[in-house]
Amino acid sequence: MRVALVAEDYYPQLGGVPEHVHNLALQLNRWGHPTTVVTSHMGPYADAEFVQRVGTSRVIYANGGVSRVTTGWRLVRRLAALFRAGRYDIVHVHGGLAPTLGLAAPFAAWQAGIPVVATFHSWFARSIGCRVFRRPLQRILDRHAATIAVSEPVVEANSRYFDAVWDIIPNGVDTSFFRPNGRLPTDALTDHPRLLFLGRIEPRNGLGTLLDAMPRILARYPKAVLTVAGDGPWRHYYERRARPLGTSVRFAGQVFADRPAYYGSADLYLCPTTIASFGVTLLEAMACGTPMIVSDNAGFRSVIDGGAEAELVPKDDPVMWADTTLALLADPERRAAMGQAGRAKAAGFAWPNVARAELAVYERVLEGNTRAAARPATEPRYVREPMKTSVIASTSR
Repeated sequence: MRVALVAEDYYPQLGGVPEHVHNLALQLNRWGHPTTVVTSHMGPYADAEFVQRVGTSRVIYANGGVSRVTTGWRLVRRLAALFRAGRYDIVHVHGGLAPTLGLAAPFAAWQAGIPVVATFHSWFARSIGCRVFRRPLQRILDRHAATIAVSEPVVEANSRYFDAVWDIIPNGVDTSFFRPNGRLPTDALTDHPRLLFLGRIEPRNGLGTLLDAMPRILARYPKAVLTVAGDGPWRHYYERRARPLGTSVRFAGQVFADRPAYYGSADLYLCPTTIASFGVTLLEAMACGTPMIVSDNAGFRSVIDGGAEAELVPKDDPVMWADTTLALLADPERRAAMGQAGRAKAAGFAWPNVARAELAVYERVLEGNTRAAARPATEPRYVREPMKTSVIASTSR
């Protein structure tokens, strides 16, 4: 089976979608299914051999953060030519119905006679675009051979506007790369507490809440250090906000290959993100055995699901964040139990499990196409049912 994974967001930009697409490509290629990542140019970057780029990526600001769109002449025609040349059996779009590749790639695949699978990664409270363009987008969605969501909240968000049959397949984590580094829960009391924020530095990721919580934490643990691992267009703004805290806040810049070291050396991973559809960094921290305090939002709730690996805290309450942090720093036994629970849960999200579920969808689509090709012309066509959720990989349960 030959697969093209199309993604608006991909390396060198970091985030949940690039991680999902890259690791899915790695796993499928390991299993002997030639897989190509199709994305757009984002400047000089040493790509893996299975990456092809078409068009130019542009950054736009939306929803409290940054997004990307692809520009270029004759994108649909160029994508169709690429898909034909690659002789792909499946085109899998990540970012269904999203501009630009989420719309251009399906039309290009249909021109090439290739079925389209789309994964929806985003949660939103409401969408003006979906409301205004609901009918034409529904017609496009109806032509997809399968629709996937990374979580129940994503299904709920999209089903406000669209009817579809949903497969739920979560994000995954590389448990051979993300793993503990030997730091013990009691080290926070003998050395100095190490707190970690890891993610893009933008308003929706809530770094300001942690900066406001730090004075209360420092009153109890004067040697505590918050490491901010990540980068983004708002970095200088938050650096200015952190200056009164001195060396208690350290900006490490963008991290990539050394992410396990950051997670593993932290006593607590703090994730105050306000808007989330899932939470890939939660899986990474869990795989490293790092206890977590995370925002109580729809996406994170779907991952934690009442588990013992994290404490859910209101997203914009610095006092609550500080008090929860202080309570956990003083309780190494509970942090150790949280770390063990996290590692156990992360094992269910290992990439072979997730990729196997994706592959099952591809096989179902191709089998359906084969049956359709053999069906008599007078036989009724299949009509999609509205809003029936099928959990393909229920690893969050």
